[in-house]
Amino acid sequence: MNKPRPWFYAPLTLCVLLSLFNPQHVIAETKAGSHELETVRGTGCYSYGDNETPAQAKRAAMVIAQEQAVRSHRVFVESTSTVRKFQLEDDLIQTVSAGMLEQIRVENEEKKGQEICLTVTAKLSPVSFEDLIKQRANAKHVAQAAQTPLLPQSQGFGLRVWVDKADGHYIEGDRLVVYVQSERDAYLKLDYFMADGCVVHLVPNVYRGQALIHGGQTYSFGGDADPEHILITHPFGAETIKAMLSAVPIEESGYDAGRGCDESRDYLQRLESGIKKGSRGAKLTGVDRSVPLVTTSKAVDIYSKEKPGPPRRK
Repeated sequence: MNKPRPWFYAPLTLCVLLSLFNPQHVIAETKAGSHELETVRGTGCYSYGDNETPAQAKRAAMVIAQEQAVRSHRVFVESTSTVRKFQLEDDLIQTVSAGMLEQIRVENEEKKGQEICLTVTAKLSPVSFEDLIKQRANAKHVAQAAQTPLLPQSQGFGLRVWVDKADGHYIEGDRLVVYVQSERDAYLKLDYFMADGCVVHLVPNVYRGQALIHGGQTYSFGGDADPEHILITHPFGAETIKAMLSAVPIEESGYDAGRGCDESRDYLQRLESGIKKGSRGAKLTGVDRSVPLVTTSKAVDIYSKEKPGPPRRK
């Protein structure tokens, strides 16, 4: 599924900015659509205590059964090494259980004392599941690369970068606001690496140009008074804010101020090459900081909040 991703807009230039975005990998966490569906089956048991009701126990057993069904599907099993490498298990299981299972049906229910066991069947698109794993793994890989410092560190460049949520966890529809503060006057390069493999250039770009920021001042990006607003939408996963500060502008070959979004891997390669070449014959030094983010869909957020605590199995 390929369509513009309406994350980043200026109030007076919405249509222009949307036309700048052309992400190559947009994975919507929706129903499987026209993809062929396969049957999955899982069993879950839950023993409830005196302060819980049978209805709560049944709901808990249902969650366990659905998640077991997802874990047992061949796509998940075949992707075990990738899932472990990028620590994706909880994210994938919750995402699929919350929004990708279709035609969920209780096949069998048993109750023994205060233990309830359910066996459920559901339909799942293996293509959508594979695409989700690829997207999440790519997002983690890009985030790790973006958080690796590229700029040779120099003394005297104090830089603080933070966001409006201390834990860096954003839910679909949230606004993201980025703050930057430098100890000295310097040129800022600020990028937003998104979970679809696209990087948005917050500074410099065609609207802000080169950013010479002044020491001691706090600058915001995405706030109410700022020209850009950043909204969280699909696809979700690991993301990164990356800031670099130097005495001269950081240039990279192939840079186009009018291009709102770049492919992250290509951009990082060009950026590293540009830093090694220096700026106008001068060696580039400064400071390189990043802020890791995690974005989540509304469906998964609701699912995780309603999900019962650790089950008590006999």
